[in-house]
Amino acid sequence: MKRAVCAALLLALAQVGAWAAPAQALQVDDAERFAALLADGRLPDADTLQRAYLTPGSAGVALFTAGRIESAQNLAQALQAHPQAYRKAIALCLPAARAVAQEAGALMVEVARRLGQPAEAAPAFALFGAMNSGGTAKAQGLGLGLEVLCQSVDTPQDARALLLDFVAHEITHVHQHRHLPAKLDFNLLYATLMEGFADYMMEQARGASSGPSADRERYGLAHEAELWRAFQADVARGAGFGDWLYNARPARAGQPADMGYWLGKRLCEAFVARAPDRAQALTTLLLLRDPAAIVAASGYAPR
Repeated sequence: MKRAVCAALLLALAQVGAWAAPAQALQVDDAERFAALLADGRLPDADTLQRAYLTPGSAGVALFTAGRIESAQNLAQALQAHPQAYRKAIALCLPAARAVAQEAGALMVEVARRLGQPAEAAPAFALFGAMNSGGTAKAQGLGLGLEVLCQSVDTPQDARALLLDFVAHEITHVHQHRHLPAKLDFNLLYATLMEGFADYMMEQARGASSGPSADRERYGLAHEAELWRAFQADVARGAGFGDWLYNARPARAGQPADMGYWLGKRLCEAFVARAPDRAQALTTLLLLRDPAAIVAASGYAPR
């Protein structure tokens, strides 16, 4: 009788553990396969990259190929132009990706919980791209470009922290993509709030930001009012993203690149702080149906 009770208890605990454990983790098989191609010290050519990396690649490689890797020839050219960046990423960021694989899975579940979204598996892939993207996401999952991310870190601890930051940011984008409207005006204000909300959720799930986000935080707090004035003027005149988003070069001397991420995060913080219902506020920011109304309701007005 006691054995039966114990067996039943163990079975129940196992079932609870299976339910609570993250169904996904950061997958590193693509990155491992790429690293193996450089193990002998030589750089693989386009044919080798196609045969041994792109063709057998996961859904993450397919996700990263459109608009990023583009082709084996483009990848080979990036590798020839920046061999040290790839070797650094293999030595530093690939081990970090292995180390945080399970923690990344738990983090994706945590972001989904905070957003009130189903925590079904959203595959996450660590891989190597063509030196033009640190991360991307679609409704089907997310990919992290190690050779780009690794440029901003020099220690294993910083590499692990940055990878987890990007996982939290990009999984927020996955949930955003799952709710995109049929028609979308992807203008400067919309994109700033979209990226800002991903950074906001990253900080909510992870705590203080690291890497480029920390640099933007320091600069932003010291120049908030002037940044907000310049941003409002650019939105009013229908400016593009160049001075605010998706640009590796800073808009002004001494200013970190992509300050739109930080401004968007500050707008989200202000909106949530003034909202009577935090859960509803997060849903509003996730769906992002009326960016101008969100800005108005936030009361954001730094001085």
